[in-house]
Amino acid sequence: MVFWWFEQHRTALKISQLAQCSEKTVYNILCLHQDYGQVTNPFACCRGHPRILDAIDTKYIHALLQANPAMYLDELQEQLLTAQNKDISLATLSHTT
Repeated sequence: MVFWWFEQHRTALKISQLAQCSEKTVYNILCLHQDYGQVTNPFACCRGHPRILDAIDTKYIHALLQANPAMYLDELQEQLLTAQNKDISLATLSHTT
């Protein structure tokens, strides 16, 4: 968006069409770029609850299920605790898999 705005001199409307977002989003991103030199606010606090599982855990679960598609959630739970030292609820696993 920044490139389209400064280098190609496109309008906010055209940028919003290219990026498939609202004009307000385009202006917000351009404002962030002007204020911080990047398209995110480096001082903003993280929103929501911290994730329990990271990308490595998710890849591990995926690999386990690839190797054994019939694995039960409680078996996944046990494997995560043993291999990754992550004590995850069955509810969290059911939303992850």
